[in-house]
Amino acid sequence: MNRTNPWFLRAVRHHIRNLHEMRIPYARPVGPSQRNFTLEPLGNRELIRVHGAEVVPFLQGLATNDVARIQSPGGPASMYAHFLNKAGRLLYDTILYRTNNPETILVECDREASSDFRRHLRTYRVRRRIEVDSVDDEYTPWVLFNLKDASEAVPNPHPDLFVSPDPRLHVLGTRILAPTDMDWSKLSKCFTDFGTATAASSDNSYQLLRYKQGVGEGFSELPPGKCFPLEANADYLHGVSFHKGCYVGQELTARVHHSGVIRKRYMPIRLTAPIDVGSSQDVTSLAGAKLGRVFGFAHKHGVALLRIEKVLNGRPELMIDGERCYVERPEWWPEDLPGKRRMAFAE
Repeated sequence: MNRTNPWFLRAVRHHIRNLHEMRIPYARPVGPSQRNFTLEPLGNRELIRVHGAEVVPFLQGLATNDVARIQSPGGPASMYAHFLNKAGRLLYDTILYRTNNPETILVECDREASSDFRRHLRTYRVRRRIEVDSVDDEYTPWVLFNLKDASEAVPNPHPDLFVSPDPRLHVLGTRILAPTDMDWSKLSKCFTDFGTATAASSDNSYQLLRYKQGVGEGFSELPPGKCFPLEANADYLHGVSFHKGCYVGQELTARVHHSGVIRKRYMPIRLTAPIDVGSSQDVTSLAGAKLGRVFGFAHKHGVALLRIEKVLNGRPELMIDGERCYVERPEWWPEDLPGKRRMAFAE
């Protein structure tokens, strides 16, 4: 073949160009200053200060988790816990934070339920000298999320901040308690050495992140008195201790745990059409049987309390207001356990 032939040279150039287009692009290593994350204030959450010499035994008798661990050497900086009524139903979902003062614990709760929650705490003080008040005018809860490595520890860059991994799941990011006068611009600058912050948006928000994981939070998604802590996945989210002493609502919680029969749980739900705010928001089978209810949604994702065996076994077709929806078993749920615990996933 004549290699000086223009047709041959044109074919060679075309072949080289195709090889160039198929090359894998070079990926520059990501250094500390190249991390990207989202920073969002949690305007629907409020901080309550619980203070007194007996603050630990006081909260220990009310919360589902082992509060004594939070003040013990090497204990966690934060802790997820539910507060129940006497019938064992969930009233308030909270995150407890350790402070430098062993007589003070900060409790994060839903802003809409804050007044009722404080009243609930004061009711159980009896003769204990316990102070309960809001520090809403002092500190604001924030969340840092969307790190490429969700398990990476976020350093505390400023002495006025409290920084702690979300005690429920790594993917939910890091909680930050910041002074109320520290706005987004000031707070994001504190983390400049760690990476680049992005503000939340409607399609990139903490709420949407929670919905994709099937984690309910707050007054509207976990209505007081409507579900039990294990239905809200408190056991899977490290929010309940089965080895501590008695607390309000403990008897039924322990009984359900040891029986292994948990018929309903909160799960992520994917929508194919917007939900009408005024609708029942019931999840049904094609035949119309009610299988659960959606308690929060944004875009095409939501969180719903559903009958486990009905929606996961056999992958039935599910509907909301005549439109298809889909449910997946969350990846963070533990694998099925032998014995009675298997009853939580099958009839």
